Amino acid sequence: MIRILGVHRGVAALLAALVFGAALVVSALPRMVESSLDAAARSVIGSAPPATASLGVQFTRRFDLTPLRTTAEVAEADTAWRALLPPALREVADPAPLFEITAPPMLVNEQTHRYLTLKWASGADRRVRYVEGGPPGPGSGTRLEVAVPAVAATEMSIKTGDTLRLGELTAKVTGLFEPARPADRFWAFEPELTYVIRSRVPLATEDDLTVTALTDGDSLAGAELPLVYRWIVTPEPDRITAGNAQDVLAATEEFGRRLGRQDLELVLSTGFDRLLKEYLDRLAVTRALITVFLTGLAVVCLGTTALAVLLLVRRVQGDLLLMRARGASLARVVRACGGAVVLAAVPAAVAGQVAAGFVPGAPTAAARLGPAALAAGTVAIACAAVALGQSATWRSPRRRAHGRLTGSAARRIVVEILVLVVAVASLHLLRTRGLGTGDAFLALAPVLLALAVALAVLRAGPAVIHLAFRVAARRSAAVPFLGLAAARAVPGAALPVLTLLPAVALAAYGMATAGGLEAAQRQTAWERTGAEIRVERAQGIPPETVEQIVHAPGVRAVVPAAVGTTVAEVGFEGRPATVVAVDLDAYRRLVAGSPLRLPELPERPARATGALVSHDLSAMRSFEIGWPARMTVTPAGTVDAMPGVRAGDGALIVLPAAPDHVNTLLIAGDAGAVRPLLPSGARMTTVAGALAEITGTPLTAALTAALRVAAVALAAYALAAVAIALTGGAARRAEDLGLLRALGLTRRQAGLITVLEAAPLLVLTAVAGLAAGLAMPALLGAGIDLSAYAGGRPGALAAGAALPVLPAALAGALAAGVSAVALAGAYLGGSRGHSG
Repeated sequence: MIRILGVHRGVAALLAALVFGAALVVSALPRMVESSLDAAARSVIGSAPPATASLGVQFTRRFDLTPLRTTAEVAEADTAWRALLPPALREVADPAPLFEITAPPMLVNEQTHRYLTLKWASGADRRVRYVEGGPPGPGSGTRLEVAVPAVAATEMSIKTGDTLRLGELTAKVTGLFEPARPADRFWAFEPELTYVIRSRVPLATEDDLTVTALTDGDSLAGAELPLVYRWIVTPEPDRITAGNAQDVLAATEEFGRRLGRQDLELVLSTGFDRLLKEYLDRLAVTRALITVFLTGLAVVCLGTTALAVLLLVRRVQGDLLLMRARGASLARVVRACGGAVVLAAVPAAVAGQVAAGFVPGAPTAAARLGPAALAAGTVAIACAAVALGQSATWRSPRRRAHGRLTGSAARRIVVEILVLVVAVASLHLLRTRGLGTGDAFLALAPVLLALAVALAVLRAGPAVIHLAFRVAARRSAAVPFLGLAAARAVPGAALPVLTLLPAVALAAYGMATAGGLEAAQRQTAWERTGAEIRVERAQGIPPETVEQIVHAPGVRAVVPAAVGTTVAEVGFEGRPATVVAVDLDAYRRLVAGSPLRLPELPERPARATGALVSHDLSAMRSFEIGWPARMTVTPAGTVDAMPGVRAGDGALIVLPAAPDHVNTLLIAGDAGAVRPLLPSGARMTTVAGALAEITGTPLTAALTAALRVAAVALAAYALAAVAIALTGGAARRAEDLGLLRALGLTRRQAGLITVLEAAPLLVLTAVAGLAAGLAMPALLGAGIDLSAYAGGRPGALAAGAALPVLPAALAGALAAGVSAVALAGAYLGGSRGHSG
């Protein structure tokens, strides 16, 4: 075995390099992705508002119920609810307790639009600093003591020492407080203690102001008031990973069921389960798509490795025949060659797995088993090739029945039909069910589709080459005739085609997907911002500031706008609406060349007096609005959306004229020149910032990186497969060229014959693989929906979407580059073969 490796050390080194590279990629890529998936889990929970990412157990006490009359009983209830947590949820929950008691808003001193909410929250006394007065003490009967946020006291005209009448209760203000540490997570759960809540009912002319005051917990719990008790369980983001997210979600649902079986009427209020479901949906798609490319990469790596193994077997065929002639058994010959492959492949697979261990991330099943399976497959191919080759050499050849298919040909047809049927079935299921269902069979659809196309090329390729040969036979030039005649007789073309075409197809698909994803992300960033730079200020932007920005160096254009909310006076209660006032012609010139598409203006004369409205208002002849000024709106066209504006469930009204009161600036230019000129309270967003926010999420970064790594690896192994296939026929080709040398064959002609021998099937395979890869986004349809990675833009990469030019060009360059490098190598190899 060692002697075989020593004699054929070049091929053995090539085999070891291929196994090492395949083991490294197959083991490192899942680890890298898994690390990013864990980071994504932490990011999803950590970046969400704490009140949304927590579990709130809520109980509403009516007048006729008497439980939970002290804060001690509330603390005991917190311990009881936490005991109901399933183990998976208990492991990720923060043990620190947080619970509160809240009374409904009550009218203050019978003043219209002025309300006070009483609250007690555990630990609030340690997290406030009194700027005036002191904390509230215990109350007596209907008299309570309260402390009011300092920021709200000024707005509500409340001073220390005031006595507030709250219906049948009276509340004495003992102090004014502010957060001791505003960054404390406690204030994310109790934000109403830091500001005045403003709200306005439809058709009202004045805001309702509500301030939340702290009071003594036992006094509030003992008052004859309808109270809301809330116990908060906060999951720790660092404890949630891609591996335990599904168990945590199931535990959250089980916790809700356990609460429903308690004596009290408890309600579990949380957005934690929704966050986990959204994350798990994206996680399933990410893992499934990575599985698609890992499967394709495994097929291509195994095919390329098989070509190297067959090359080694051909090189040692003479040695093995000599061993058989000297009396060695078939098993001994197989062990000799298989052992040599073991010595080359197993250490390389181990080295690849060890090198992958330096990539951060937990090892997955694929990372652990992939290199071992690859090494085992390589050894199995070598043993099978030697056994079949030796058996075919030593047994007498069978006759082929004239006009009938041999058993091997019939089996090949059956296998091809089976692959085609399975590919079509998987494609149909993928389009109808989606990739994120967790079905491993669906992840094989792209690979099976590529293999089906490869089988079609194997069937149609000889016919195409034969047609080219017949054309060349009618011409007087000998080189095309000899090259195409050699192409017709190339043996063993199946394995190179079955390796090269999936590699090119999946690499092209990966490039197209990554490019399409980037284009969709850019589109979403522009739609979120509405312009290269967007400046907003609720109080309005002074005219002098607008002038300064217009004339600032680096600013190319500025379009002022006004964006606000109002109530469209339609129906009985009106319709909430978002109003956008902007000069649409100037806006269209500002964003020319960007991906944005603005709504079309109506034709004159309606253009001068009419407005664009959403479809729910388009049937109205006219209606009134109160912002940006009291006016009558006459619908003259419809609008679905405006860039940078979120209308939500409300209506949308676009006034196509420059506003008098400006609170938004749409700018084209340098953000650095605009930022120093902004007044206080202004908020600036840019397309670059929005794009960084979309692409910076760990899941998106993991998917994009994995697509690019897989595409590069597939391209490298495609080139290696072609090189090995050409090398495998080098001896036969040198012999044929040697016979032609005596007839005067030149060096250039020898190279051209070699190129013509390899080019037809190689070009057909590359073109078919490129076409299959670029067609896959449309063929797979909505089965692979990546809109969540494009900022949640629906249909971002749906079937039928325009394929970006740059990714298609890169995929074409990949196929052309593989073909060109292979043909250049063939030309040089043929020339050297002739000269030798």
